[in-house]
Amino acid sequence: MSAALPLHFVTLNVRGLCSRRKQYQLLRLFREEKVDVAAVQETKLSSDESIAEALEPFMKEYEICVNQAIGVSAGCFLFFRKQLDMSSVSVFIDLEGRLISCDLSFRQMNWRFICLYAPNTPKERTSFFGILVPLLRTDRTIVLMGDFNCVCNVDDRSVSATRYDRSATVLQSMLQEHNLADVAYRKGEPICYTHFQGISHARLDRIYVSGSIIDSMTDYHVKPVFFSDHCLVTACFGPRRHRSVYQQWDFWKLNVKLLKDMSFSRKIPMVLSQILEKFDMHIFAKWDSFKQETKNHAIERSTIISYINKQEQRELHKNLITLYELECLNPGEYSDDVNVVRGQLQKYETEKYRGALIRSRKKRFFHGEQPTKRSLDDERRYALTKEIVEINNNGSTLTDPTEIVKSFHQLYTNIFGTLIPTKEKSEVEHLLSQMPILDETDRELIDGPITLEEIKAAIKSLPNGKTPGPDGLSGEFYKTYADIISPVLLAVFHEAFVQRALPPSFYHGHTVLIPKTKDAEMLKKMENYRPISLCNVDYKIYAKILNDRLQCVIETLIGKHQTCGIRGRAIQTNIHVARSVLECVSDNNDQVAFVQIDLTKAFDRVSHSFLFTLLNHINVGTTLLDGIKLCYSNCSTRLVINNILSNEIKIKSSVRQGCPLSPLLFALYLEPLCLSIINNESIQGYSLGNVEVKVLAYADDVAFFCTDKRSVERALDLTARYCEVTGASVNPAKCNGFWYGSWATKPSLFAGIAWNRNPLTYLGVPLSQIRSNVTYWSSLTTTLKKKTDAWRGRDISIFARASVCNVFLASKLMYVLQVLHCSRTNIQKIHRIFATFIWCSTWEPIKRDNLFLPLECGGLGLCHIFVRQLVSRFFFFKNINHDFLRVMLQRRLSGSLNYLIVSTVESSQGTPWGFLKEVVDTLSFLKARFSLEYLFTVSRKALSRSIKESLFPLPLYRTRLTLEPINDVFKRVKKMGVPPSTKTFFFKLHTSTLPVKTYLEEKGIFVPWTVNCRLCNKPETIEHCFIYCNDAFLFWDVLQRTLQKDLVLNDYNLRFLPFSENETVPYDMFALLGLHSLWKCRMIDRHAEKPRTTKSLFLEQVAQVRSVYASKFNQPDWFPMFDKCLGLPNF
Repeated sequence: MSAALPLHFVTLNVRGLCSRRKQYQLLRLFREEKVDVAAVQETKLSSDESIAEALEPFMKEYEICVNQAIGVSAGCFLFFRKQLDMSSVSVFIDLEGRLISCDLSFRQMNWRFICLYAPNTPKERTSFFGILVPLLRTDRTIVLMGDFNCVCNVDDRSVSATRYDRSATVLQSMLQEHNLADVAYRKGEPICYTHFQGISHARLDRIYVSGSIIDSMTDYHVKPVFFSDHCLVTACFGPRRHRSVYQQWDFWKLNVKLLKDMSFSRKIPMVLSQILEKFDMHIFAKWDSFKQETKNHAIERSTIISYINKQEQRELHKNLITLYELECLNPGEYSDDVNVVRGQLQKYETEKYRGALIRSRKKRFFHGEQPTKRSLDDERRYALTKEIVEINNNGSTLTDPTEIVKSFHQLYTNIFGTLIPTKEKSEVEHLLSQMPILDETDRELIDGPITLEEIKAAIKSLPNGKTPGPDGLSGEFYKTYADIISPVLLAVFHEAFVQRALPPSFYHGHTVLIPKTKDAEMLKKMENYRPISLCNVDYKIYAKILNDRLQCVIETLIGKHQTCGIRGRAIQTNIHVARSVLECVSDNNDQVAFVQIDLTKAFDRVSHSFLFTLLNHINVGTTLLDGIKLCYSNCSTRLVINNILSNEIKIKSSVRQGCPLSPLLFALYLEPLCLSIINNESIQGYSLGNVEVKVLAYADDVAFFCTDKRSVERALDLTARYCEVTGASVNPAKCNGFWYGSWATKPSLFAGIAWNRNPLTYLGVPLSQIRSNVTYWSSLTTTLKKKTDAWRGRDISIFARASVCNVFLASKLMYVLQVLHCSRTNIQKIHRIFATFIWCSTWEPIKRDNLFLPLECGGLGLCHIFVRQLVSRFFFFKNINHDFLRVMLQRRLSGSLNYLIVSTVESSQGTPWGFLKEVVDTLSFLKARFSLEYLFTVSRKALSRSIKESLFPLPLYRTRLTLEPINDVFKRVKKMGVPPSTKTFFFKLHTSTLPVKTYLEEKGIFVPWTVNCRLCNKPETIEHCFIYCNDAFLFWDVLQRTLQKDLVLNDYNLRFLPFSENETVPYDMFALLGLHSLWKCRMIDRHAEKPRTTKSLFLEQVAQVRSVYASKFNQPDWFPMFDKCLGLPNF
């Protein structure tokens, strides 16, 4: 029986599972231990939202039974690997969050798994164990795991009990009555404590099983984990399972950390030089051979580094286990050494955590603890690795991964692999006759051979952190070796034009599928995924060069009605025009029909033959025409679905989404449609003065404006005609429109598409909110609050929290705020949400304005929404370059802004409202503070800085200690490789918001007993804690002797850390670690936690920081200073 059913059981008290870092650490631990069933206690998760978020990383691999915590106490989870193929599942939980019992059947056995977390007091434990008795009366095989908070054997604790514990007697009797055996005592296994507290250690975490299977239990182990003060207890039922591990080289990607490795860095130039010396190889073969050799050396070097790191980890784990065993024999003697080793292990766990976040495309923030720009689109990027578990295909539901891949492969073979038919040449020429043609001057500007400078500029502009193509070489690799690679690429590109072909690797790509919606039911339809191409970076360099040339003349070829991918144009212009049209209709009592066209698979159905004909017609020259043809000749892709590569698909149509050229190529492809409608006199667009708006387009989002129904029909007819000629396709079911203004009738179905009476959302902005949007901003602030709540459990510093607000939250708000008006009340609500998130409290210890100051002025650089609103409104007015918007401002604001706007037409509107009112108010606000000459010459960044300087004075905590309040201490601390909690601690210390007892009393917070220090019986001020207290005095004396550096400690130096001026050693970092260790020791005492000395805490932090710098390929010269600190003598 056991041979057929190898099962691995574990139990662990995690001491809280709110932190996302700890969740990933636990998941990784499950994977390393190959866990089948896990009992986890003390999760401290009480809400459905927090539990759902905590369990998200586990859901792919485990089924989970949950018992919620009560407040922040208790909470239990039972994890079952999905591969167990369970049936007949039933679950029982108690009401205190301390017990889960799960009955289930698998592999021809009936089981009852029980996870428990016993109360701390004997009386409560006795009652709690009484609940267990009915659960143990069963003929099922029982596995009882958890934290029992008591021991049944005197050998299971290091210190003899001082009083009788009745709960232990009850438990012992209950176990004997129901024939449950302790796995630890099978075959005389050596006993290891599982919980360590001072000198009192105990084996609180245990696994009991039915006596019928005790002989089949093997591999009992107690393993310390660094993220909990409890140990992991493991046991195996039957022989251990060995799972095969294999590497999928098709998905290999270069680890950018290798670019800092000296051995790898020296190898790359040598490899390139050796390959170029082979005269019998074609340049294409040399280039592809170089990439393959680079990949081989990267794999080899990564393997060596990984082996060394794993050896170090094994040695540390071995040392940790040895120290725990010694600690079991001599309680309290080795606690400092245990903490040092745990601190060193923290580095490896942090690196694994960062890697997991990058691979999972979560919205995270680890790049020097800073959120990266690529995370702005995190929700869609996460889909890169999100599993497609079910699809509907021709009425059948598919769940098998292989069948899912086959279905998508067939779909995209039909899309990519089919030549899109176009009409006869005469009809194509008629459609293209309205397109502008470049004159010879412009053509010569963009023609001619590719130059070395263009290649270097393209490499320099490559963004970091982007997913590479099939060859795995990232943009960072090309930027690092640009000087030696650029001449080779120049030879490759020149040869490509001679041979009329690119190197073979240029033609291959991968395609990932991005969901278009979050609706689970909609995602079962294959058409609700958007294909994104992952091209090799060398191909992207080539395409960027062509794109940059095309950018030089694109404004001549594409009208202002299109904005996507064109430098100097922005999506906001489209939204401003759409909003302004509706505002003018409302004020003038006019009418307009707004139609949004949905082009089916717009990018994927681009006909190559039509595109090449168009490029030839507009006279782009041979370099661009032939170069673009090379991009789409004989190219292919493979779909990446559920980590499986499909068979190859030949691309005979489409412009690849993910290629640098695709936005401009699609804009050119769409321009004949736009011009056919603009130039058609029978279509009446919305007119204001001598300007008419008929079409707006951003990529495949096409919108028409018509003032009569006949124009609507004619516009749709021309669209259908365009599709016939080019091979494009319209999906009427997804097209929509709305009637706005004084229409006599507003039919809900007209010209084959659905219509609304109220404005719809356009480019992500709800046009229905242009006049009254109180409800909209109220719901948005509620959503914002939920998003900040989702970040609360994450281990990030106060500086990173400000960056989260700026990068993830404010940036998304500003997209809508740039085009819709928003009251100051709502902005204050948003600021309040930011501030409470940053402080992790509903109470704000300092004036909120200080958070908006830059780091050098004592703030956090938090985004001030009102300031950004002011700048946005002003630059909308200053940089307006769209004809319709210019006329609209002249007509609607000439009365309110007569000192800036000169118009021959008298303003017919009354008082401005909505967005335009904010424009008027902004100009009045700025005019009162700055000269017009300054305003119309200043940049956005400089204006934002000037507004903040005029609104927010320097904080008192900066000005009271120094005459030079501008200081870089926050920048230094933010960049230090110290724990996030240390950075947050320093910010509170610097701003005098550290909760010392005197501070708490000043704020009216009750302080038990007195405000005096427990050690010295003197008022507990910041200066006393860190300078005058006996503990601090002795610590600094020993640390200064160890560092051989005189650290002058006073009010100023505590807050500005000027210890590293003109020094190569970061003494400020060591001083900061010392300050934080002193504070942590004081907080442990205040909260009556397990006692720790300042030295112990300091050594733990130094070991952790040391391991961070030890992982760098080039260790700093002052690295031995860590070893000195780890040898800090007793005091």
